[in-house]
Amino acid sequence: MIRKITVIGGGSTGHAAAALLTKKGFEVTLCDKEEFAGELHAVELNGGILLRGCAGRGIYTPACVTQNFEKAVKNAELLFICVPAGRHREIAEKIAPYMKGEQSVLILPGNLGSFIFQEIFERHNVPDSVILAEMEGNLCPCRLTAPAEVTVGLPVRAKRIAALPGRRTEEFIERNQGVLEFTGNNNVLEGALLSDNYVLHIGATLLASGMIAHMKEEFILFRHGLTDYVVSLTEAVRQERRKLLEALGLEERSSATEFFEELRDWRNHPEYDVFRTLTGPDSLKHRYVEEDASTCGAMALSCAERTGIQMPVFRAVLTIASAVNQDDYYAQGRTLENLGYGKDMSMEDILIELN
Repeated sequence: MIRKITVIGGGSTGHAAAALLTKKGFEVTLCDKEEFAGELHAVELNGGILLRGCAGRGIYTPACVTQNFEKAVKNAELLFICVPAGRHREIAEKIAPYMKGEQSVLILPGNLGSFIFQEIFERHNVPDSVILAEMEGNLCPCRLTAPAEVTVGLPVRAKRIAALPGRRTEEFIERNQGVLEFTGNNNVLEGALLSDNYVLHIGATLLASGMIAHMKEEFILFRHGLTDYVVSLTEAVRQERRKLLEALGLEERSSATEFFEELRDWRNHPEYDVFRTLTGPDSLKHRYVEEDASTCGAMALSCAERTGIQMPVFRAVLTIASAVNQDDYYAQGRTLENLGYGKDMSMEDILIELN
């Protein structure tokens, strides 16, 4: 079993991953750039990370906290990349010069970031022995609730992952046994399309824009924003996605609207009490819109176009999100064409290549 894991990311997911992996007995390095010096220094000053919420409670001290990427990468057998999608290119450039041997890289949430890392790794001649994989969704819902303190909103369960290409997924799982309970997807596209974030977050955030503008950092989507209108819009997007998944031979794993209904049912679902305290989004520039729209959301619409599936409601959601944020999430996003799969390629051809 591997021993040394580096977590790249000074935000909430990075803190949660570093604490959870330290708790499991791994030798963990936590690393990020100068911008996160305050957060990293707080971990050193407090003697570790206070883990709270649904993943247990305790203070867990990483073996190393550093801003030195060379040191962090060279010490690692496995790297957890816990940064927003907008930082994938930056982080890939920082770690690629130091990647070697039998190392593995896991991006979480994946959000199709493996394509960005693969492009940069190839340019830096990273050896083929390095396995690149991504996680479907995030490690856990979490927030930094104080310096060196992270609150986890739901239990950490088995995680679905896929390597790029998919034929290396089992090799990744075998190499990293004992880290988490991993289940393999066929490929990274499957994980992106089945991730619930773009179904849950984008439309709900847009409909709550007035309240977000009023409450700002005090707004909690899963407490203040789950109106009947949000549930109706989410169900419409969900049904469109189900048609896309069916066309690709995939099945929905869970219902986004059933999840929303359970969250609204405080009396009968106390298991979500901690989750209901997690703040955000505080603006429409939040990752609930920008990240989900430009990654898995853009890809879902791209796959729908390639397969002839109509998604008018979700297309409208992405169009409105682009308009209010003065961006074009589809044109600039992680679509099939933008990731190198030209219009002449069928979905069957693309899946063969990805697998």
